[in-house]
Amino acid sequence: MNVFATALPELKMEYYEGREHIMGTVFRLHAFHEPGRGQWMRELADRLFDTLQEDDRRLSIFKSGSVVNRINAAAGDGPVPVDKDTFELFAAAKKWWEFTGGLFDITIGAMMRAFGYYSNAPLPQAEPPTVKKLPELTGCDKIKLDTKKMTVSLTRRGMTVDLGGFAKGWVVQRRSDILRRAGLHDFVISAGTSTVMAAGSPPELDGWPTELESYGAAQLKLDSLVLKDESVSVSANYRNTRSGPGGITIRHIMNPRTFEPVRQVRRVVVVGPEASDCEALSTALLIQGATEGVFSLATRPEISVHFDFPAGG
Repeated sequence: MNVFATALPELKMEYYEGREHIMGTVFRLHAFHEPGRGQWMRELADRLFDTLQEDDRRLSIFKSGSVVNRINAAAGDGPVPVDKDTFELFAAAKKWWEFTGGLFDITIGAMMRAFGYYSNAPLPQAEPPTVKKLPELTGCDKIKLDTKKMTVSLTRRGMTVDLGGFAKGWVVQRRSDILRRAGLHDFVISAGTSTVMAAGSPPELDGWPTELESYGAAQLKLDSLVLKDESVSVSANYRNTRSGPGGITIRHIMNPRTFEPVRQVRRVVVVGPEASDCEALSTALLIQGATEGVFSLATRPEISVHFDFPAGG
């Protein structure tokens, strides 16, 4: 997503933009601050990006020493001690698994492996599971959390956790406190094409103009947003595809209830107060394909959803 897609009025504050490659994508920080505080702003941004890099090393399935991969390596063998933030992240993921009737599921890693993904991830050396075995290896009910001991355990050997976009939304939301505590009020943190969290607004504007990713030459119905004190997450299954038997296209969004990839091309945009909530819901709603079904947002009026079904999809 591209923040600042429109022209700005004459500025009365100083503008900062920084970027770092984190979690397999480009994180960006856009901010306005008082004039003459450029050094303070740069140091604050460095602190934010350093913390996000630490989050990447801790939470990525593609980092050999990550906490997530220590949990994956110990699947079926017992609990793994974790830090408070990681424990709370897993607890939140289980909450969303329950709310969405299992459509949002961080144990989807076994299915991703079965369909040929993760070939470059440092996972335990084992043959990918067969599709027939997937029901045994998916479901957050098979994640055990011990609040007193602060441990996480996967109860079945061969289970694979991937926090994916949920981790991006989680760290964007939580690390924004670094900026708020320092006294920065008007800023945006974005994580590639999937998540944007906006605080305050640019000078003399009602919010942060945000241009959404396009789908090739297809015209999507929602191409931009204006965000203020809210987050947006975009889930789409036209990215990250691979060829399957007979030349079929395998899409990377998997349905943990049917144990098959979602075949229809879809994009879902979710706007709400919390970035991690938007991430969980955009994935679950893309799988569901409608606002009503396995679960509904009738009790969450503060969250808005937009579906795009590209022509020809």
